[in-house]
Amino acid sequence: MIVNREFKLRHLSVACVGTLPALLLCSTAAIAQDAGGTATAQSGGGLEEIVVTAQKRTENLQDTPIAITAVTGAMLEAKGRGDIAELGQMTPNLVFNTTSPVSGASSGAVVFIRGIGQTDFQLTTDPGVGTYIDGVYVARSIGGVMDVLDLERVEVLRGPQGTLFGRNTIGGAISLVTRDPGKTFQGSAAVTGGSDDRADLRLSVSGPVTDNLRVGLVASSKNRDGYIHGLLDNRDLGNVNRDSARATVLFEPSNTFSARLTVDGTRIREQNAASKLVGITLTAPGATTRTDLIYNRKTGKVDTEIVPIPPGSPSLAFLYNLVDAPLLGTQPYDGRWITPDLNSTYATGPNGTELNIWGTALTLEKKLPFDAAIKSITAYRSTDGAFHRDPDGSPLKVTENDNFNYKQKQFSQELQLTGEAIGRRLKYVGGLYYFRETGNDFLNVTLPLAFGSLTNYTFVKNKSYAAYGQLNFEVTNTLRVTGGVRYTKDKKEYRVPAGTGGVDNGLLGLFGPTGTFTPFIPAGTYDKSFTNTSFKAGVDWKPSNDTLFYLSYSEGFKSGGFNTRYLIPVPAVITYDPELLTTYEGGVKWEGFDRHLRVNASVFHSNYRNIQLTVYEQGAPITRNGGSAHINGAELEVSAVPFERLTISGGLGYLDAKYTDVPTPIATLPLDQQITSDKELAKTPKWTLNGRIEYRAPVSERGEVRLSADAMYSSHVWNDAINSKYLFQPAYALVNASIGYSFNDGQWSVTAFVDNLTDHRIIESGDSNYSIGFHEANFNRPRQYGVTVGTRF
Repeated sequence: MIVNREFKLRHLSVACVGTLPALLLCSTAAIAQDAGGTATAQSGGGLEEIVVTAQKRTENLQDTPIAITAVTGAMLEAKGRGDIAELGQMTPNLVFNTTSPVSGASSGAVVFIRGIGQTDFQLTTDPGVGTYIDGVYVARSIGGVMDVLDLERVEVLRGPQGTLFGRNTIGGAISLVTRDPGKTFQGSAAVTGGSDDRADLRLSVSGPVTDNLRVGLVASSKNRDGYIHGLLDNRDLGNVNRDSARATVLFEPSNTFSARLTVDGTRIREQNAASKLVGITLTAPGATTRTDLIYNRKTGKVDTEIVPIPPGSPSLAFLYNLVDAPLLGTQPYDGRWITPDLNSTYATGPNGTELNIWGTALTLEKKLPFDAAIKSITAYRSTDGAFHRDPDGSPLKVTENDNFNYKQKQFSQELQLTGEAIGRRLKYVGGLYYFRETGNDFLNVTLPLAFGSLTNYTFVKNKSYAAYGQLNFEVTNTLRVTGGVRYTKDKKEYRVPAGTGGVDNGLLGLFGPTGTFTPFIPAGTYDKSFTNTSFKAGVDWKPSNDTLFYLSYSEGFKSGGFNTRYLIPVPAVITYDPELLTTYEGGVKWEGFDRHLRVNASVFHSNYRNIQLTVYEQGAPITRNGGSAHINGAELEVSAVPFERLTISGGLGYLDAKYTDVPTPIATLPLDQQITSDKELAKTPKWTLNGRIEYRAPVSERGEVRLSADAMYSSHVWNDAINSKYLFQPAYALVNASIGYSFNDGQWSVTAFVDNLTDHRIIESGDSNYSIGFHEANFNRPRQYGVTVGTRF
């Protein structure tokens, strides 16, 4: 409904005076992000109504008793980068990184919601936050930083969502909803140029072919130079070179049946993620102290610390200096390889990300009698390619990683039944889900000559079966109760082949310098099943049309798995158990002043058990269960139109996460490499804050100038489970700004923008390997600027 009544600014002013909570809400509105992310004014001067499908039916965001942030595809495009990683700067308590530690891949999504996620990309480990494209689960983080291609909106659901989605998700869900082809012919095109020789192209067309058949096509090409320069090989890490396309065919022969077919593909040919050596650890055999060389970001120099440690295994970096450097007559591995700035590296080893990603989905929907509908979603997705990195940041072969044959294929089938009954007082959702996945990841690791090289060939087969259902019953016109249940059975299979190498005859072990082979684990097929039944319950009360209160209890589950990477022989494959989560949540959603002010808030308490953490053991990243934690938190999202053409919106997130149980200490490891009760959860900043302000000014009868700025703040972040000092990111803020001019009623537009206006550099990801001796960090881009010219037809 469009509101046409004049808004009185004095009404909002009165609301912002008199009480501290009211004052906080109004001040937050100037620096926060809209609860729906679509803080766009209507023609009557108010905020747009936000429609979501989080509960598998179309409903107003303000009527949905779930903590949701919904962001339009247009807003993501306006942010400049044009991929879903931008959500991390727009959503409270969400961290979204674009590269997985250890991988070096330039498109490896690492997503955390409310302190729950997963940093490892191995094929046997599931993400803690699920990503869905039109309801289709994307199983792997590699290739998970998806471009914004004809997105209608993105819904970020916080907390367990098992009773609403086919594939289980423990921490939350990122649901991408693509746009249907238009009922009339329409299209758009945009060209962006800017710093680092940026050259982006985007084209979208759609329209009817017949009365009941519509087709849409969107394609994009993105190119940008890298920003970490190789001083010895003249290569620039962190560049962009990717092409994407998506086609949609919608067939609606009647008003009771529809068939929707989508096909999408992405081609990535880039250097590896921008990485810089930020430290070196040297430990002599049998020593009781360790020498830490640490890059000082303030001075650009290398600081030295002597750390007492218990006697343990030496680092490979030290053995390189002890054996290989004198033998080869090369320089030792020490602080000379740590460059004095953030934009250069001495790395010369394997480098690059090559990925081919494509998927297709067929969605059939049939309306049934008695206000019911059944939907079938059949989908297939495939990712294959390679990614490489030189993590030691030097021309020396301390270690080099080459994932030279990565393949992942998945098939899923979901059936959903939705409907209403008892005079529409009862609303129900039920579903059956099947998922099958196969994959392999062939990794070669070059080590110092004293050791040889590691071959690590991983073959997996994963299956999942699930049944879920949720009921919402209106007890009265204002009171509603919710109940849901989910049953999940996951089966994971990990095969360790015997042989002497080769793609079809792989192995896991170490080739010594003389060519002898030492297997690390016994060859064979390992499999394990995990089952879980989880529940959800809730109640919500709507005392008036503009206010909703809700309380909920929900359970989450993520299956266990197998570790696939080793640097020493082990008697058997190392496994880890499922994660479990229970969350108690309360919230309020309110809007008023003729929809000129919207406030959504939530508070929650979570018990997080059997946390799957990645730690290093003898140089290899190993996932183990790291104890339990309590996570308390809150979110506040506000948007306002204080007067016509001015929109102010923003969000505030708070997290208080503490370990309540930790693993038994390992006697040979220093405390700074162990999970202890005083450590903080990875990717869990205590405070996050984001905001946007936009003003549109008419300059002619058919022209308009748009001024906008957005900012985000995060308190300090530890980027790994052990809280490595090398990957610690202090509190920071990022600011972006743009000015645009549109004319001919929006048919043409020109927008100039600056991203990272203050040129602030932060660690987004990294790899801290005390055993081998290197510590690398991935930093964000420096200040960027550009111009976008667009047209609609």
